[in-house]
Amino acid sequence: MRPIVSKSLLAIVVGALCHHAVAQPSSGAPMPTNEAILRAQQAAREAMSRLPGTAAVQEVHGGALPKIDALPRPPVAAPDLASIAQKYQQLGKPQAPVSAEPDLLVLVSLSMPRQALERIIQQAERAGATLVFRGLKDGSMNRMGEELRKLIGERNVSVAIHPPAFQQFRVTRVPAVVIAGADAGEVLENGCARLETFVKVAGDVTLDYALEYIERKSPAWAAWAKHYRSKIVGGIR
Repeated sequence: MRPIVSKSLLAIVVGALCHHAVAQPSSGAPMPTNEAILRAQQAAREAMSRLPGTAAVQEVHGGALPKIDALPRPPVAAPDLASIAQKYQQLGKPQAPVSAEPDLLVLVSLSMPRQALERIIQQAERAGATLVFRGLKDGSMNRMGEELRKLIGERNVSVAIHPPAFQQFRVTRVPAVVIAGADAGEVLENGCARLETFVKVAGDVTLDYALEYIERKSPAWAAWAKHYRSKIVGGIR
């Protein structure tokens, strides 16, 4: 459902506990190398390990999460989903941080204008961000897979379908750019992450603008926002 100073969560309020962590603002990239793709795969795997556990998700939202085995993948070995699921169950137990780098997530929807979505996908590839969708297109994994193949093509972009992430970061409109710390996956009883564990900007803005906004407005997260934005501006992974 990178995917975050500690390497945070991934494929990510209600009442007084859930407010915005930041005030909200009213050319193709080169193909990645195999090494870059493997790094992205590992980062996505680590990020997903920090999402709320399956039991917690079902308690808050009911039902089961959609399977993601039919989604497009980069031309390398796929993550071990069984291993990821096992890591979910470890959430909340004492464990050493996986990495010092926080996760960069972009919560999006297929209902967004096509041009805006394509621009975010392009920048997400450069920045190493994970795209998070709320659900499937028309409730169909096949149709969702077809849409993502059309949008993503050969780009190396991590994609997750994880409805709880939208409550976790109190996202009511898309796109929403989130930088999340490692402890953002330890949600409260209402399914929300603690305010100090993430920062968010939502609205019709590009990824690089959202990061620049965080850099200006949120000193605690400014260095990481600058780090991710430099990848976009410099055109590197």
